[in-house]
Parts: sequence; structure tokens; C-alpha cells
Amino acid sequence: MLWCMRPLSLSEASLTLRYANVITVIEKLLHYPHLVGEEARDDLYRMLPASLKKTLKVTLKSYVKDLAIYDAPLAHDWKERLNEMLKWLARFAHNMIRWQSECNFEQQQIVSRTNVLLIETSYFADREKMEAAICEILVGLNYICHCEHQQNAILDCASSFNFEDFSEWQMFGSSVLH
Repeated sequence: MLWCMRPLSLSEASLTLRYANVITVIEKLLHYPHLVGEEARDDLYRMLPASLKKTLKVTLKSYVKDLAIYDAPLAHDWKERLNEMLKWLARFAHNMIRWQSECNFEQQQIVSRTNVLLIETSYFADREKMEAAICEILVGLNYICHCEHQQNAILDCASSFNFEDFSEWQMFGSSVLH
């Protein structure tokens, strides 16, 4: 009965490679948030296990319900925080993918040694802690992407703005006020 009390690891939940792939996708999206469209977001969401989807929905609803305008400095802070988290998390994810591919190659070649130690992967990671970290990263990535899209919309609007019309409008506004 005591074995039921300990946290489930990613390997025991058969999620090691799946989460490693999720983390590498998140890493790419964080470096290129302007490329995150609906399709990329949907693809990433489909990669998530049901338990993480449920947690993410609840967390995002509570986090973004009061946000209408996104703050660029806050998005920058999120990005720095996520980069720090991904420094250690991505290393384990990349090692997990490499370890898995080396094991598959070894099985085909009947070689007895890998170049990555299993301890350097996410194999022994606690599932709940890993899901909490991924959820936090996805909430931050959501904020960064929405901020980026909002800034792009403002820039698009500003670039289509005619300066002559602005000058006329400004002169009209100042004549009405005086």
C-alpha cells in the first residue's frame, strides 16, 4: 500500500517522451511568439494529456479573466522567467529525446551503451511537478503571445494611419476646443 502514496513519475505514467516533445515545442514557440497562430496553438494543445489540459483550462480562466490590455513590461518579465525555467527543463527534455533515440538505435544494432545517462532525462521526474511547471510555462507563453499579437495589431493600425488625416483631425480638434 505504501507504493500508492508516493508520487507517480513520468516514466510510470508513460509520459516521458510526450512531455519532452511538448517542452521542445514550447521552447520554439517562446523564442518565436510572433509565429504562434491558432494552428500552432491547437497543435500544442492536442499534444497535452487530458489531465494537463484540464489544469491548463482552469488556470487560464482564472488568470486571464481580468485582462483586457496586455502589458509589454509584464510580458518581458514572463519571458525572462520562462527562459529561466526552460534552461533546466529543456535540457532534460532534449536528453530524454536523445536517450530514447539512442535506445531505439541500440536495440536495432544490439549495442550495450548510450551516450546519455537516464538520470539526465525527465524519466524520474514527478508527474505533478512536471505538469505544474508546464502549466505555468503555457500560461506565460499565452500572455506573451497575446501581448505580441496586440502590439502587432496596434502597429498594423498605426501603419495604415494617414499622417495628413491626423494633421487635419488635430487642427479640427484644436479649433473646436478653442
